[in-house]
Amino acid sequence: MDTPEPEQELSAAELERAEPFQKLREEMHRISDKETEERIRTNPAPTEEEILAGAFREMIEPQVRNAVFGMRRKGYATQSSGFGGDYGELQAIDGYFTLDEDTAEKIRALGVTIEYRPPEEEYPNSAYTVLLFRPAAPDISQIENKWEQIVALMPDKGHLAPPSISGGAEDFQKSFAPDRTDIEKEVIERRFASSKHHPRTEEKMQARLNEINSNKT
Repeated sequence: MDTPEPEQELSAAELERAEPFQKLREEMHRISDKETEERIRTNPAPTEEEILAGAFREMIEPQVRNAVFGMRRKGYATQSSGFGGDYGELQAIDGYFTLDEDTAEKIRALGVTIEYRPPEEEYPNSAYTVLLFRPAAPDISQIENKWEQIVALMPDKGHLAPPSISGGAEDFQKSFAPDRTDIEKEVIERRFASSKHHPRTEEKMQARLNEINSNKT
């Protein structure tokens, strides 16, 4: 995930600090790519939670894998995750979920920035939250531990998160779980409830939804 930030020139000291994070991001991407290739070769059948997440576990950057699936098991609909910033100096997980203020305060106390976009009136599922922090060092164990602390503070909602509605998740579901029209239907319905789309896109979405519903009868 690339988290946008205002572009600004870094000082020599900042560049020196950023370089190890850039190398770490590249290393984690290489590991993820290699593991994903091996997973698809040896076991291309996704688990139920992978179908809902819209990704094999191996596709998620190593330092956020446990956090992403931990959040989803607790009911938080993650959307994207991993390194952010121009040099990989940021860590982020975001998605269509909310946090109560007490939980948010506890998470902020860990040095985490929480960006929240309230829902639009006509789109009840459009509330969006970003969890963001700058690791003190380019150390995978420290980063994983920080995410573990964050997830531990999040109350369990008592249900699994709904399927991801990202474009990548949709491609994954069509490629590796094409028979799960129940998931496809829920994704389309969530998209309608999350944001406005181009009229032609909405027309295609509605036509596909009608097709799925007609095939059930």
